[in-house]
Amino acid sequence: MATGIKIESLECRYDDYEPLYRNLFLKIEPGETIALTGESGIGKTSLLKAIAGFIPISSGNIGFFSDHVDGSILDAENVRRDKIGFVFQDYYLIDHLTGCQNVMLPGLLGVSLGLQKIEERAKELMASLNVSHLLNRYPDALSGGEKQRICIARAFFKSPEIILADEPTGSLDAKNSDIVIRLLINTAMARRTTLVLATHSKNIAKRMHRVLTLHSKGIEEESNLLS
Repeated sequence: MATGIKIESLECRYDDYEPLYRNLFLKIEPGETIALTGESGIGKTSLLKAIAGFIPISSGNIGFFSDHVDGSILDAENVRRDKIGFVFQDYYLIDHLTGCQNVMLPGLLGVSLGLQKIEERAKELMASLNVSHLLNRYPDALSGGEKQRICIARAFFKSPEIILADEPTGSLDAKNSDIVIRLLINTAMARRTTLVLATHSKNIAKRMHRVLTLHSKGIEEESNLLS
């Protein structure tokens, strides 16, 4: 089963400032990979955080729907708790935890599977993503690309149906950017996970199903590149 996103009449603002955007409409089909582009400060990160429920919205609605039962509407709170993984540009790894322990963190929140099962799940996931060599290494011994690969493993821990990625290669060089993006896109497509990725890179954007440009008046679809 895959999950889609439907945004209607969305407005986001900070305090009394002008809204980042007004009356925003967007529909993302289950299993799509989306590049979200736009100039710096236009609100790409805010939109991802609003979808994830990290920040409140001023008005409108963000909903989720399934392709399993005739596009049935899903409970937003349950989706955000159980079906969304987030990849941050700044990693947010815990310094005193190993790579494996950082990947385990989502399993320690909510209903516990038991520590042994959580660790087994983390190791299996890291093996499937070819990052087993980072199991026992601490963040301060990792390169930026290695940190981001740990973050991707962490985001996929709960087998999410939606991955939101906020400029995951923004701090990486070209070689590590390519490694991280290939891992993220290939894993999402193999698992039929809906992927929404904010980026400034045209090379990354062209590898996605659709490229959407965010601006103050809404969203413009630039291209449909993959069949």
